[in-house]
Amino acid sequence: MRGKGFKDSEIYLLHEITTRLDRIARLRFLAPTGITYGEFLILMSARELPAPTQEEVSVFVDMSKALVSQRVSALMKKGFLRQDSDPENRRRVKLSLTGAGEEQVARIYDAMVSSSAELFDAMGDFRPAFHDALLTMTEDLARKEGLLRPR
Repeated sequence: MRGKGFKDSEIYLLHEITTRLDRIARLRFLAPTGITYGEFLILMSARELPAPTQEEVSVFVDMSKALVSQRVSALMKKGFLRQDSDPENRRRVKLSLTGAGEEQVARIYDAMVSSSAELFDAMGDFRPAFHDALLTMTEDLARKEGLLRPR
């Protein structure tokens, strides 16, 4: 570490980097589409999780069930998301992207990835090790978080 202050700590630097990346995503890629950052997280959840319920999305994005419900309704009105009854339990509703939702998410995601490529390419040969370290940290944090959740 350069200094001994909080602003020089790894935890603060990671927070600052993610905050700035989120801000860039909101301003450059989401605002022009009319999709909020929270809505984008829900769309990505529907893309990444296999036919999730609203509760599963809520846990995945760490958002209240009420807020997820509001955003799901907004995304359905925009034509990006649909709800389907679970064939095994008709009281459960599963979320999935519509064709328009898949196209919009792919467009936004691709733009975000290509925009950040320069940032990560600057790491040169260190990039694969950085990526592996991020994966290890993510897995470790998920394990620790799982231990904190009530059973």
